[in-house]
Amino acid sequence: MSDPHSYLDVLARVLALPLSEGLVSSDERFHAASAGADTLIVDVEQRRYHRVFDARPLRFEDTVHDGVAQASLQIEHSDGVRTIALAAQDDSFWTPLPDPRVIGLPRIVQRHDTSWTSPAPPPSDAPQRTSITDWLGSLVALAVLAFFAAFGFDALRWSLEGGWNLLWLLVGLPVFPIFTVMTLAGAYGFFRTSAPPRQALNAIDVGRDERFRIGEPLAFRVDATVPASVGDQPAEPPPQIFARLVVQRVNDKEDGSWWVGNLGWDADPADCVPSTLTGTGEPHVHYASTVTVSRNTPRAAQERWFLTLSASQEPGTEPFHVTSLATPPSITPYRIVQQPDRLTQLDALLDSEVWALVRTAYNGEDGTTSFDDFTPEEYRAVFTVDIEALVDHAMATRWYEGQIKTARVGGDSTLYLLKEGPAYKVMFTERWWTESLYESTDLRSAVARYLVANQFCVRRLPGAQALEIPAPYSDMRPDSAPSVSATDETPPQPSNSDASSRQ
Repeated sequence: MSDPHSYLDVLARVLALPLSEGLVSSDERFHAASAGADTLIVDVEQRRYHRVFDARPLRFEDTVHDGVAQASLQIEHSDGVRTIALAAQDDSFWTPLPDPRVIGLPRIVQRHDTSWTSPAPPPSDAPQRTSITDWLGSLVALAVLAFFAAFGFDALRWSLEGGWNLLWLLVGLPVFPIFTVMTLAGAYGFFRTSAPPRQALNAIDVGRDERFRIGEPLAFRVDATVPASVGDQPAEPPPQIFARLVVQRVNDKEDGSWWVGNLGWDADPADCVPSTLTGTGEPHVHYASTVTVSRNTPRAAQERWFLTLSASQEPGTEPFHVTSLATPPSITPYRIVQQPDRLTQLDALLDSEVWALVRTAYNGEDGTTSFDDFTPEEYRAVFTVDIEALVDHAMATRWYEGQIKTARVGGDSTLYLLKEGPAYKVMFTERWWTESLYESTDLRSAVARYLVANQFCVRRLPGAQALEIPAPYSDMRPDSAPSVSATDETPPQPSNSDASSRQ
């Protein structure tokens, strides 16, 4: 069993079905998983699927047909087990995978429960005895404590005879009270069955700021009461509430494919603030916090925003509140208040002081903004120079001399210039291996490509795209553009895994 393939993930979301762990054939062409009461099968090579109603997938098997191994899937129906030879099925068996760019994003199932009780059992401070040896060990320990308590009592009794027997008083005075207390504590721990309170809330009311804007804090507040008991157990409120703001998107790719995924932002934990309703004495609790979306979040043609609230950050925790949000408007671009001159731009690009220059250009001396507040377009607007002017300045000031190494160096994700014989190389090193990304006997050409590879703002200068060199992998950039983290939370069915999906 493994995580479902991304095609299965997209299909289950479009069909609004909960998805379980997936199965994969030996050639990795076919994938299957349980989706509710049905089975979904995907042919990843042909991008098509088949749905078997009221069935559960069991296993993939390789069968030989005309001397060729073919994948077969065993599925369990209510009337027995049958095997489907997938490679032998014609086109009538399959259905093309749905394209969310055409049918739209799957709906978000909102949850506005007015009561919540933690599904996790409350932690107990009672000792856990899982075997007969545990029970026997506890009984022996309790018997030993009782023996010494009785011995201390006898020592006190013997000292009452006087004479040399008074020396027993030195033993009885410390032994009797100490071991008596230890015996009582051990007996209490052995026989106690009480459990601590279970976390629960009642009369839950969630409020949020309706003026949701990207780059501005979205405030939320949770008001609730604490039930007197849940079953036979008393209840207490969770000490914190955790919020996550998520956007579900469909992005078109240049090759005509599409990508469905979620981006999420976690709020700071909202602490519990207890109070009492006037005139009733009913325990009341409040939680409040904010979550902010980065201004440079990429936008997509199709987006769905939602907010989830849960009482734990543990993976798989089901939120007690899932609500959709109106799609926020596009951000208002910052206005440049102080355009830097040409020389200042060149020096900032070479000295890796881009961030300070951008903040000064838009905000003057305002230090409240952060690196993530600016979009790539706003970075580009600050720099009016092109890549040729930057390379000319690097060569004229001999900036490159401090970047050239004469021996190979190690490190994590390090870019550097290397001089070996007559050649100049743009090198990349990652732990135990080093790779040459570009090599030329022309120093200016090597410096230009090193600059483009080393800083994302340089890559956005006019003419820089022609100088880009292949990277060993996509996230090699040591000074990459700011980005938001992906999330695996599922809006339609919060209890299931919902990883980003590609087709």
